Amino acid sequence: MTEQGLAGRLVTTYATTELLNQATAARILIELGDVLASRPRADLALTGGRDACDLYADVAAHPLAGSVDWSRVHLWWSDERFVEPSDPERNAKQARDIWFGQLISDGLMPESNIHEMPVDSRTNEEAEAADDDENDARLAEAARAYDRELVGELGQDPRFDLAIFGVGPDGHFASLFPDRQEVLIDDPANRVVGVSHSPKMPPLRVSLTVPVIRRSRKVWMFTSTPSKAHAVAQALSRTDDPHVPSSFARGTQETRWLLDAQAAAELEGRA
Repeated sequence: MTEQGLAGRLVTTYATTELLNQATAARILIELGDVLASRPRADLALTGGRDACDLYADVAAHPLAGSVDWSRVHLWWSDERFVEPSDPERNAKQARDIWFGQLISDGLMPESNIHEMPVDSRTNEEAEAADDDENDARLAEAARAYDRELVGELGQDPRFDLAIFGVGPDGHFASLFPDRQEVLIDDPANRVVGVSHSPKMPPLRVSLTVPVIRRSRKVWMFTSTPSKAHAVAQALSRTDDPHVPSSFARGTQETRWLLDAQAAAELEGRA
């Protein structure tokens, strides 16, 4: 493991993807324990994707998982695919199947602690036949619904104790894509946004915005593989660049990038 600071961000690099996943799983569990030692609850915002699925499997299997009081941990999502609830690609469904569903079954975590983003109540056929106006209206209502849940649980200034994000090869994080209007939202009252015509399938999504992400106490960017190396280098060489949305990511107390050696390959010599 190596660690360096780049433009106010901590960068921790592990030799292999396996080590990255195991170490990040341990970090999450330790962080939750630390939060719960000083506060009545911990609020954790999760990401999706292949990297995240491997990470959640390691969280579930880690020996430290038994030390966390899961009844006081609340799970949120940074973004979600706006599809049918049974769609296997939903981030929340994947995390439930791999990890926290067992906690609920074992009576360790109440279902009320799970704050999934809204689903699309239409069938796939109905959604495909809909026009942009209908889709935009449904996305706007989904964003409002999740915003209401955020405010209802966390108050008018909601903030997560820890928010974890992946990074796409194009530099996106959450569902904030390069050169799109969503990444430029800077109104603190605009916490959740619908995303239509997403450049990454599926085309309809819901995402947290930069203002609420930046209110998180800690933000961890977690990614691996050579396909992410250029995006990682670009994000860590600048701040607040709409061409590289992940350059906007930061927390109020800590911003940490957790990488394997392949994802960090283009960072050599930077400081």
